[in-house]
Amino acid sequence: MGKSMIIYVVGVSAIVGYALLTMGRTSASSMDTYAEYYSRTMAHNLAIAGANIGTQRCLNDTSYNTNTLNTAFAGGSFDVYVIKSGDTTRIRSISHLPIHFYSFRQSRWINEARDTVEAVIKIVSFSKYSWFTDQEKNGYVGSPFRGGDDWKITGDSVWGLAHTNGRFNLGGRPYFHDKVTATNSPQLMTVGGVRAPIYNGGYQWGVTVPRSAANLTNLLTTASGSGGLLNNTGNDVALTFINDGRVAVKIPPTTGSIRNDTANITSLAPSGVVAVSGGDIRIKGTYRGRITVVALKGSNANKGNVWLDGNGIAAFDNPRSNSASTDMMGIVAERNAFITRDNSRSEQSVFNIQAAVYCHEGELTAQDFWNIGKHGRVSLFGGVTQKTAGSLGTFGGSGKLTGMDYSIRHDPRFLTAAPPGYPKATKYELVSWYEK
Repeated sequence: MGKSMIIYVVGVSAIVGYALLTMGRTSASSMDTYAEYYSRTMAHNLAIAGANIGTQRCLNDTSYNTNTLNTAFAGGSFDVYVIKSGDTTRIRSISHLPIHFYSFRQSRWINEARDTVEAVIKIVSFSKYSWFTDQEKNGYVGSPFRGGDDWKITGDSVWGLAHTNGRFNLGGRPYFHDKVTATNSPQLMTVGGVRAPIYNGGYQWGVTVPRSAANLTNLLTTASGSGGLLNNTGNDVALTFINDGRVAVKIPPTTGSIRNDTANITSLAPSGVVAVSGGDIRIKGTYRGRITVVALKGSNANKGNVWLDGNGIAAFDNPRSNSASTDMMGIVAERNAFITRDNSRSEQSVFNIQAAVYCHEGELTAQDFWNIGKHGRVSLFGGVTQKTAGSLGTFGGSGKLTGMDYSIRHDPRFLTAAPPGYPKATKYELVSWYEK
């Protein structure tokens, strides 16, 4: 009996001792876990605060170039590094949180917790937009519809980012495949008993994106500095693009009395930018390579237009079927980009534009759109940025009455790349945010 009791006592003592040891370890481990979680969370929040402060300073002031910002905050501190490279700025926030606890899991004392958060902001090109206007109104001088609202209605669709610095006019159930932004909320109209636009990518009102005339000055400087300024004496220029990378140049377009020859794109515009100041440019054909065509008013208030002739302008390596195509064109007009009237077109005609189109003071439109027959369809693969919303035709209850239908598909390459010298926004945009 005595021996059994001794064995019993020893056994119970061992079990209780082991249980107490386990409880002690669990308690220490719990404290360890809590302290580590707390310190990591605080360090992470500090890093986020630093990244937010640095990003907002850069977004509000594009000239902000302080390399390092050190700030004490919430019992710790953060260092913010602003790293600029061209149009891209990287903001890196590294936090420091003094702590002091013994980590049983790591078997060492922990004296500081750190974390890193990184943001990337960029001055983006207007080529990223499928549709952009300053106001959703017709601006064609001489048109009976000038000043009237441009409406997107049931059956209309925009594939790519859409923005206006005014308000959209939406009737029925138009479709937006990607995000829609605008300065003001849209004006809605009931069509066929429906009043419900589809914003597949979401929407945001209260957004304004300024456009600067400095873009045009920069393009002129680029073209002049590389021999790409074809004319600044008031003559118009015709460029016919050939699918082997050459361009036929004719000044003026009717006679070629000043210039009438053929050159490679790379020699015609070494910088990738070819321009006319004080005249118009007429273009057509199939281009190969990367080029931006620019028409500026100069001292001639009625010039600075681009005319799209023939069957339009298309890339040799079709970006619709090959997203890796390196053929890319920008069309920049200080005033308007016109699809030239051609009465030989029929209702089955297709006019191709594979380019990013930018009209600083005007719009992309069809010449005399209200006073021509049914001239088929415009197939734009790229995007258009314009001051006013260009019209291509007129429509009634029975459908199209005059002009051309509009089909716009954004070239996805333009989300991350742009034609040479293509106009850019004046403010940064947040493009990525990284947290560990």
